[in-house]
Amino acid sequence: MGMVAVFDLCGTLFSLDPITARMGRDAQDDCWFQGVLVTAMAATLAERYLPFRDATELALTNFVETQGPVDVSIPELLELFKQLPPAEGAEACLKSLAKAKVRLAVLTNGSRPAAIALLQHSGLADYFEVVVSTDDVEKCKPHPAPYRYVLDRLKADPEECWMVSSHSWDICGAAAAGMHTIWVMKRERLWPFAGLLPETAVTSLGEVPAEVKQRTRSSS
Repeated sequence: MGMVAVFDLCGTLFSLDPITARMGRDAQDDCWFQGVLVTAMAATLAERYLPFRDATELALTNFVETQGPVDVSIPELLELFKQLPPAEGAEACLKSLAKAKVRLAVLTNGSRPAAIALLQHSGLADYFEVVVSTDDVEKCKPHPAPYRYVLDRLKADPEECWMVSSHSWDICGAAAAGMHTIWVMKRERLWPFAGLLPETAVTSLGEVPAEVKQRTRSSS
């Protein structure tokens, strides 16, 4: 079936900087997003699935009330999610992979309609064969179920697939599912988990196509 590159959406293909800036934070300070992740992951661990939008609204509300600027509203912040800009080098990365006949997919903790709307708004939707949400399995990444589900949707074996993400926990989950992994080190610089190291690490999306092509050739 050919090689597949599966991309995380928020924080990897799309920049969270506009929301971070609206929260009055430095570009490298995305602690508000960590709160969203903790809320979503805790619900999954407790086997009480919480859709990512709900987790986002709850976590943002808590953050704004305790640490955020007084002139920001939760509806305003949620609206910003619909207008996130593509990360630097995103389209060039996807174009290069598509030219090399690498199949492309998205695996996101967000809802599928929201992901598709964001991709269409940015002009990137046509690059992707499949857009998968964790809502489909009611388990937030890095639970194994979303990775297995996207492999099933793609009718692909784990060794045919690369997970591309800027989140170390996402890379850890994909590695545990047997997928190849490329960690895009945007904010994190030190690998925080023992074992299950990323197969390769890059500092930008622009480096991803060369890594996929090189490692595909070396394994063939």
